[in-house]
Amino acid sequence: PNVIKNFLGDNKKSTLFLIEAINGKKVSGYTEYESEDEVILRMGTEFCVKGDPLAQSNSSCIVHLIEIDDNNDQPLASAMNQMQLTPA
Repeated sequence: PNVIKNFLGDNKKSTLFLIEAINGKKVSGYTEYESEDEVILRMGTEFCVKGDPLAQSNSSCIVHLIEIDDNNDQPLASAMNQMQLTPA
């Protein structure tokens, strides 16, 4: 079964976060849904947004996040290089 579809439903305006995590810990087997690949992230985990949210046909959107690793700040540096400031 498609677990995501069950949570989002058909008529809801929802946001799905697609997370690329580096330091997550698998908790499958310790949760209510043992067959799902669940991961827990440490408190204070930081992410950068990879791009604009992807709008879906059912009024939901997908936000792509990438974990910023203390040992590799490349995603953050790349995101900051793409940022543009405009005068108010």
